[in-house]
Amino acid sequence: MNRMPYATSEETSIYYDSYGDPDCPAIVFAHGAGGNAASWWQQVPEFSADHHVVVFDHRGFGRSFCPPEHQSAVHFEADVVAVMDAAQVDTAVIVCQSMGGWTGVRAAVYRTDRVRGVLLGNTPGAVRNDTTVANMRQMAERLAEAGGLVNRAYAAEFAQRNPAGAVLYRQISAFNTQARPNIRDDSVYVEPAAVQASGVPFLVLASDLDPLFPPAVLESVANDIGVPLVRVAGAGHSTYFEKPDEFNAVAREFLDSIG
Repeated sequence: MNRMPYATSEETSIYYDSYGDPDCPAIVFAHGAGGNAASWWQQVPEFSADHHVVVFDHRGFGRSFCPPEHQSAVHFEADVVAVMDAAQVDTAVIVCQSMGGWTGVRAAVYRTDRVRGVLLGNTPGAVRNDTTVANMRQMAERLAEAGGLVNRAYAAEFAQRNPAGAVLYRQISAFNTQARPNIRDDSVYVEPAAVQASGVPFLVLASDLDPLFPPAVLESVANDIGVPLVRVAGAGHSTYFEKPDEFNAVAREFLDSIG
């Protein structure tokens, strides 16, 4: 059984959807800027068999309308907690893709009591160090050259290997119809020491062909917060979408390690 209601967070309605047995351990999936709740279609069936799975649209994405003045990512940890409250989830592992890493890291730091673990998939999250700062400064230029995020969201090899999957990615991304001029906010970032102090288990996943957050960037994050790094070969920026079996196996092992 699944339910499709909204949670209210700081005067914004956040769409969410839940699957599986509510009495099972919970996983919340936090999508990236190219996606929304629908992006996790290859993870929901896998994990809802033995977990309470929650997916949601970040504010300003998909079905979560948000006026520009309230779009800052500094609201993301409050949003995910509001979703958890509405879904009657006490604590959860947060599995993050790209932008969703802001959600996972900030929730771990500021709402530690609600977070059992965080998987950072193809993202440094909100962790600030010299490498992540430099990478973010360069990213706008790289995306402009590429003609937008969707053209760097997956590896060229994926589109050749799975053209239907590439079309589906673009169609899901097209559900995001709102302009989001204020989603990025430099105050979203936190220092590595704050992440370590949270005591929340983390795992960082990098892929060899990711042009937005290359393995070296994510290795710097893993080193600074003192957590393991897993590398997946042959995937671009969206490992969860391009290589779901490999991504799901990494997530499953991480979940098992937490218990």
